[in-house]
Amino acid sequence: MSKTIHAVRLDVDGTLTDLQLPLGWGFLEELREQVDGWVEIAHYARPDGNRRLSIAVDSDGQARKKENLYATALVSAVYTKQLPYCLYGPVVLIGALDDTRHHTDIPKALHEVLPKVMKALATRYSTTA
Repeated sequence: MSKTIHAVRLDVDGTLTDLQLPLGWGFLEELREQVDGWVEIAHYARPDGNRRLSIAVDSDGQARKKENLYATALVSAVYTKQLPYCLYGPVVLIGALDDTRHHTDIPKALHEVLPKVMKALATRYSTTA
């Protein structure tokens, strides 16, 4: 039985989708399907090293996809600095690397508040609001 990790895809409209990604073989292929392109993984942490988060995006998303203002705002909050760039297309939120250099589950505390955060951000970013 292969191990999986819990992740969340955050679409450009703020929609959240829970994912179970295979750890090891098939991990990048599944991420590629979720972001609809070649995968680039970025790692973020607060200056004190706490609240670490990794994200997967389409490496060519800026050229082909719509801005993901929800993901950009969320990652900026985790990082405690405004990102100097915008994220594009669907973004997959995953946990930071562990001591064996494998990704982990999305932090439980973050997963629990994501619906509330997306609802709050919708007042700012929704095109239908």
